[in-house]
Amino acid sequence: MKTVTAVVVLALALSFSCSASQVGRDGGDPVQADGRHRPAVAAPQVPHSVRAKSLVLERSSPATSAMDIAASAQASKCEAIFTRALEDSRAIVHLRDLVAAAPKRLSGSKGYEDAVAFATQRLRDIGCDEVRTEPVLVPCWVRGEETASILSAEHVALRVTALGGSVPTIAGGLEAEVMMVKSFEQLRELGDAARGKIVFFNRAMPRAFLRTFQAYGDAVPQRSNGAVEAAKVGALAAIVRSMTTSIDGHPHTGAMRYDDAVAKIPAAAIATADAELLARKLAESTSPVMVRLVLGCRNQPDVNASNVVAEIRGSELPDEVVVLGGHLDAWDLGEGAHDDGAGCAQTIEAMRLLMACGIRPRRTIRAVLFANEENGLRGGIAYDAAHGSERHVAAIETDSGGATPFGFSCTIAREAAGPYRDLLAPLAAYHCDAFAPGGGGGADIGPLAARGVPCFGLVTDSQRYFDYHHSALDVVSSVNERELALGAAAVAYLALALADQ
Repeated sequence: MKTVTAVVVLALALSFSCSASQVGRDGGDPVQADGRHRPAVAAPQVPHSVRAKSLVLERSSPATSAMDIAASAQASKCEAIFTRALEDSRAIVHLRDLVAAAPKRLSGSKGYEDAVAFATQRLRDIGCDEVRTEPVLVPCWVRGEETASILSAEHVALRVTALGGSVPTIAGGLEAEVMMVKSFEQLRELGDAARGKIVFFNRAMPRAFLRTFQAYGDAVPQRSNGAVEAAKVGALAAIVRSMTTSIDGHPHTGAMRYDDAVAKIPAAAIATADAELLARKLAESTSPVMVRLVLGCRNQPDVNASNVVAEIRGSELPDEVVVLGGHLDAWDLGEGAHDDGAGCAQTIEAMRLLMACGIRPRRTIRAVLFANEENGLRGGIAYDAAHGSERHVAAIETDSGGATPFGFSCTIAREAAGPYRDLLAPLAAYHCDAFAPGGGGGADIGPLAARGVPCFGLVTDSQRYFDYHHSALDVVSSVNERELALGAAAVAYLALALADQ
């Protein structure tokens, strides 16, 4: 199919494909030794006023010349999928039911087991050819008491949450002077001056970045690696400004990592409004600013969990597979509605839509709801260990929230991506045909990408995503029914197009 390409520049998140040992965004942000974000796949440089590495989103629309019969049939299937999704949307029902069954589903918890039971039954109910669970050994980290306050005449409380995987404070908490930094370089310059202190990392997500995932990538290393860097200079604890562009009173949690070469110190995030307050106190005070921090979290032995796997078997090439999925686990402050209940709901709904439309793909479409994306990526690793040798023709991940879909990023280099770009042409009618080759696919399908499997990630409107991400605000009421349905239709169509090519 010939295409007409209109170029739209958006600053995209490049942290989709990552290894289990590189903890950051949802358990896997690649970061360099200096703490800066390192994209898993280098992005082409394009001129733009946004100060960021950018990807070119290419919008493909069919030329006016005659289309071949196969392309016309594929466009008709796309129309049927979207019509059904909008008229008879069940994506929001799947999401509401998931959250009702398992509102707290952090890896290793009883809530995650409940989520597996719900998803397994729902995929059976919608009529998938085969539904099963597959074993994954996951970490078990348990949140406990968490409080913080500025020790002054007013005794100002700080809204705080432990970072995932953090060790607890000593019994009764710790009290220490706070020192603020905005980079690891600045911390290293402090040297011994930071010894025995609480290091406060206060680098905000840059608001000028158009794509908020790019802003997240700029700031998240202080959450991922902050405790390690603070420990290197002898600090007692690390406090991090929450990863959001909003200024509000809700702390955002997220994964962090330790290095066995240095002490493991407690790490927590505070709400951005409180980060602003603490920064003002430090700027105005003529004497040391003291903070008391209490964290009762703890790490427990690994536990057995599961990925959930379901299939629509291919009519002609059943042993060739297109994977479609999201991650079933979620952080425990909210309901994990956007991250990644939305992706799970879209995956389930995509399978239902294909069957409801009477569509049988040429190749097998395999839905995978992955365990432990947030704090370990073990679900993706376990899937790859069990199935990596199979013939995967492509993989799709939806883990960017339930907002309006724009299109897809892809791991295929731009110069080789033409055939895949053409597959998106029918999506132009629904304004979600944007295509970003040379980008990422998703954290859970990262091991497949490393094998050379073409991997795709749903790209959504990210402007509100980090308002909710990893916080108590990530609830079903923040998800729009129609936007969620459009995303489900988009991934259903792409999975079909890849399976039929």
